[in-house]
Order: sequence, then structure tokens, then C-alpha cells
Amino acid sequence: MAPGREARRPQRTPPPPGRPAAETPARPPAAAGAAAAATLLGAQAALPEERRERRPLEGPFLPAPAATGEAAPCEERLPPLRNLEGFGYFLDPAFSRPDPKRLAMDQAAAKPLRDWLALVQRALARHRKGEAGAAACALEAMDHWARNGALLGAFNLQGDYHRAWGLAGAGLSFLALREAPGLEAPRLDRVARWLAAVARQIRPRHDRPSEALISDVRNNQAAWAGLAVAAAGVAAGERALLDWGVERLRNQLLQVDERGALPQELRRGAMALHYHLFAFDALAALERLAVANGIALTEAEAAAYRRLRDFTLAAAREPARIQALVGVAQTNPLRAPVEAPLARAPGLEIASMVMPDAESEAALAPFRPYASVWLGGEVTGWWKPGPRAGKEEAAPSSGPDSDVSASAPAIPPSAGAPEDAPPPPVPSAPLPAPR
Repeated sequence: MAPGREARRPQRTPPPPGRPAAETPARPPAAAGAAAAATLLGAQAALPEERRERRPLEGPFLPAPAATGEAAPCEERLPPLRNLEGFGYFLDPAFSRPDPKRLAMDQAAAKPLRDWLALVQRALARHRKGEAGAAACALEAMDHWARNGALLGAFNLQGDYHRAWGLAGAGLSFLALREAPGLEAPRLDRVARWLAAVARQIRPRHDRPSEALISDVRNNQAAWAGLAVAAAGVAAGERALLDWGVERLRNQLLQVDERGALPQELRRGAMALHYHLFAFDALAALERLAVANGIALTEAEAAAYRRLRDFTLAAAREPARIQALVGVAQTNPLRAPVEAPLARAPGLEIASMVMPDAESEAALAPFRPYASVWLGGEVTGWWKPGPRAGKEEAAPSSGPDSDVSASAPAIPPSAGAPEDAPPPPVPSAPLPAPR
């Protein structure tokens, strides 16, 4: 079965403990989203195991400069997006040929989410320039969505993909601003708990078994779900969410072949290069979150990470390399036709801070500065440099996660993915997009 063919039912907010569903009084529509958020956040906080595991965790970003000057007014807040029905737009089993009309419909459906992230990240960019009050503006925009139950409503399959990308961008944006002086503690706590609640909505789909030839349990969608959940876990201080995300990183690295390629993304035909770059964006960020919190990759995983980086960089510089493997010229209908592959390579930029070399420097320099809405906004110059996760690293002794011991054993690698099923038949209707 191709990814996304399974039905996904909208999740409903359970009634308060001790009250039968039939007795739950109806709420006015305007209050329903906020009530759902309060119920989910309250239920999350009530779990004893989560309380035991809650502790400060370290983010991957360098600190912003001290703020100066008068605080500028915040931009107008945007309406919370509670539900999202996206549109699958690929027409072929390789998910490489999008239908332009359905692609436009999907982009329009997800526009409120992207607009909100852009609002948050504009304020974050001003904070990083030292503008007084900018971090508070970004937090206010996030808190407005948290208080109103954004992203906790009904999401179809394609909508859930957008939710994962959006949570990755929101979680990383929050990690970039949460240390700013003067931010209101109740708002920080509410946003952190909301991010964790959204992460719990994303996890179930990626915990299911799947033997599809191209599966969102094993392809770039799994990497992005891992990054989203891990970033939310770091934000909320929930190690279990971070570990779940890092396990998605391990599962991806387990699939890297001897050439350095991801078989799931090679199956994307004409878009194999695009999806290698897109998957590596999430994996590079996940690797930095792991290192920041004292999590080590095994030697085999670290070697696979380097092979993947090297393969993706070489293919982006010379697309004919990957064309020779997949047997079709590389195109990217989702981007401008004249755009060079390395123009959208923020993951390679993150990796270059850990594995610097003359080749990557020469390749990336013409396209800097890099930025990505799904990676928290600005990338170049803001991710912490440091040793890669191929060996045990102690968490910074002065950092908020200093209780994480560098001598703790590495998490064992995940078991191999199930065997691939036979190729699916050519569909008669557009397939949902695994991205």
C-alpha cells in the first residue's frame, strides 16, 4: 500500500475524567479549540511517568546578542489553525509527478500555518539582531496559538504532514528564543506543553507497521516527524519525546547503503535528489539535537551519516550522479526550474559546521545565508558548531541538561525495517504526498 492510503480518523478530545460523554455539556464553537487544548495539556501534565521524566534539555542554537533600544510593537497575531485538510497531489506510484492544480490547492490549505511560522520567525530574526521586545513578540504569537488549541484538531493524512513540518519549525523557533531575558514564565511553560501535546498527535502514525514500497514510516516523512517530536521534547523537557525522535534518526541511518544513498528516496525517480536533500535537512538537525543532549550515535551510524552527507552533497553538485542510479533526469516541479539544488540545502549547511571541508565550503558558500521555515528560520551562523555524534559527548556542564551523563550507554540501534512490498499499481486518482 502506498503511503497515506490508510484512513486516518480525526481524534476527538475525551470528556473530563469521571464524567460520561453523554453528560458533557456542549461548548460554544468559539471556545471549543481552547477547551480542547486545556484538556489535552492537562491530561499530559497529569501523567506520572511524564512528570518523572521532565527535566531541562539543551537546544542546538547559539545565543542571540543582548537586546538594546526601545521595544518595537508586535505584528498583529494570526488566527489559530486548529484543523487542516491537505490535498495529495502526486499522480504516480513513485510520488514524483505532481498535479499542478492539486498542488496549488494544498499550498493554499497550508498557507495559514506557513504565514504564522513566518510571523514567528520574523520576530525571531529581529531578536537575533538585538532588537528589544522581539523575542516577546515571537512568544506572544506562539502563546496565542497554544491558548487556542491550534494544531490539535482534525487533520487528514496530508494535513498531518504539514503539521509535522510546522511543529519542527515551531519547536526549533521556540528553542531559539526561550532563553531571552524577561520572557513571561507562564507563557513559556504553556507553549512548551502545547508543543509536546502536538507532538503526541503526530507520533501514532509513525509507530505503525508498514511494508509499502515507499512508506512514510521509513522515508523522509519519518525523519521530519522525528525532528518535530524531538524538538517539542527538548522544549518541554520530556526526554521520552527526544528519544523517540532520535530513534527515527537511527532508523534512517540504518537504511543508508554503501554508496551513501537512502533507498526510499532513490525510489522517487525524477525527484530522488530533492528528497535526499529534504530528508537530510531533518536528519542534520536531529543529529545536532542528539549531540546537544549527550546522545551518541554508534560508529556505524556515524559512518552512515557521513556517507549520506557526502553522497547528497556530490549529487547536488552533479545531479548526473544520482540520475545514473535512478535512470531518469532529475527535476523538481516543487521549485523554480532555474533554481540550483544547493540553493535549498540547509541540512548540508548544518552538517558543514560539524564536518567542515574545502569541498562543502566551496559548494555552499555561493548560496549563503541559508534559512528554512521548517528548521526555525535562519540557519547560517546560528546552529552550534561542535563534535559530531559519533562518540560519547558530555552535555555542557553549565547547560540546563548538565545532569545527562556522558558515560551513559548509547541507545541501541533500531531493528531493520520490514521487507518492501511489491510495487503498488498505478492509481486512478491523485495520491497523497509523502513529501
